Amino acid sequence: MAEPLKHLVGLDLVGQLAENISNATPTFSADEFKKLFAEQYLDLELMPRCHLVADCLYEVLPKDYLTALKIILGSLGPVHRSTTDFTDMSFLHLPFSLFVGKHGLEHFQESMAAQHQITQRFTAEFSIRAFIEHHPEKSFELFQRWIKDPSPHVRRLVSEGTRPRLPWASRLRKLQADPSPIIPILEALKDDPELYVRRSVANNLNDIGNDHPQLVYQLLAKWQIGSNKNRDWVISHALRSAIKRCEPEALALLGYLDAEGIETSDCSITPDQTNIGRSVRISTEVSNQSVESKALMVDFAVHYVKANGGIRPKVFKWCQIELGASGKKTLSKKLNLANLSTRTHYTGTHRVDVIINGQWSYLGEFELG
Repeated sequence: MAEPLKHLVGLDLVGQLAENISNATPTFSADEFKKLFAEQYLDLELMPRCHLVADCLYEVLPKDYLTALKIILGSLGPVHRSTTDFTDMSFLHLPFSLFVGKHGLEHFQESMAAQHQITQRFTAEFSIRAFIEHHPEKSFELFQRWIKDPSPHVRRLVSEGTRPRLPWASRLRKLQADPSPIIPILEALKDDPELYVRRSVANNLNDIGNDHPQLVYQLLAKWQIGSNKNRDWVISHALRSAIKRCEPEALALLGYLDAEGIETSDCSITPDQTNIGRSVRISTEVSNQSVESKALMVDFAVHYVKANGGIRPKVFKWCQIELGASGKKTLSKKLNLANLSTRTHYTGTHRVDVIINGQWSYLGEFELG
């Protein structure tokens, strides 16, 4: 099982952070700071630990916000040039952005300038949300400049920070109800040269689609005009949750229409009895009985047994295929049944369905012991 993420923020990271601040400001009370953190962090998860670091900083830094902010900015490491290779120590900068979000709302210009710097070391997507809520007009006015910033980290901050349903963060309720201020940002960034930014655009649209699916469908239909490979990926990724919900409008946008004439046969799950920690193989033959070629999106759903004995399906991607008239193809997929940090398995009968262009049909079941 993977190491829990909370271990990224522990005594080593806080010790390094204290050293960095002490190098910039020799009068910093490093020992007091580390002691405050050590006394409280053990039972906390990742984000509460980061908030604790920010709170400990508040206790030991000067109470004048602008003075404290100057010290923080003076301790920043170099700008992170890559958009892919983040290290564990990148989390050094997350408490800084949280500090700004907690204590800097009355100093809009200075705080936003600070987040512009911090996000180039580690994302400020969590802290900037407080400024969107309290200073929406000034924030979105500033974002119109930031979407043209040379740093992909800054451009991504605009799209990621405005996500109505950002994970690990409180929802932006006003934008959830009315996402119209976000749309010009996403329009401007949809063809960004960095996948890092384009993925954020897709994530934002995926959020919006949970509350305003028709708005997203209309926007993406417009984006399909003159589209290219990169934008096609954004459109597909933005629709991923809608596809899992088998929404016909989403499937149609990607070219997956009805499943008329599509049949499955020779379905199997082997072994049909196994234990937690092992795996099963799911197989089926898909055939096209119609007289025309069909584009097919094939997924499968596992109806997992929950801790309380209930059942909840989870949809997994399988493949995308094109079947000509009278064509057929055998599909096979390994399903890992090891416990993960995001999923705990329980004993019992697990049903499996195959989903083709949004149409569910029974594939089989296996017994997990």
